[in-house]
Amino acid sequence: MDDKAQLHTLEGVGAAVLITMTLVIITQSATVMTPQHEMMLDVQLEQMAYDALTLLDTAPSSVISTNLTECVAGWDMNESNIQNKGLRSLGKQLSLLLPGFLYNVDLAYVQNDTLITKNAIVNGDPTEDAVVASKTVMLTNLSVAAAHGAWTIASDEIKIVEVRLTLWQV
Repeated sequence: MDDKAQLHTLEGVGAAVLITMTLVIITQSATVMTPQHEMMLDVQLEQMAYDALTLLDTAPSSVISTNLTECVAGWDMNESNIQNKGLRSLGKQLSLLLPGFLYNVDLAYVQNDTLITKNAIVNGDPTEDAVVASKTVMLTNLSVAAAHGAWTIASDEIKIVEVRLTLWQV
């Protein structure tokens, strides 16, 4: 009688059980999630917002009149004051980069150890599917003076401002 054939059969059955158990454990523990259509739109919208802020911050002056840092440096510190030269330029550039979308722009910065968030451009109330993208800009006394802004920055100080763009589709 050949015992080797029976041993090979038992090894095969044991390997099959081991592989089957491994597959069951993997499929039960890992949830495979397919992104929904709404989630894909949100991801695309968020990427558009980040791209717009990055483009405004890095584009050369031959392409746009004022970059993001110059727009923020020229802000006169009043909430929702689109009449301000820097914000008017920022609003115009954003409307060209994001046609068919509504957006709000908030500026967040630290002053006297307190985080302050001010509305810079307001175009309405965002819907529930709105996305937020942010970009930080660095202001110095020279950049504020060149843009005729109202920031109070000492000559040896640097002010970090977070520009938050809330974007939604109508």
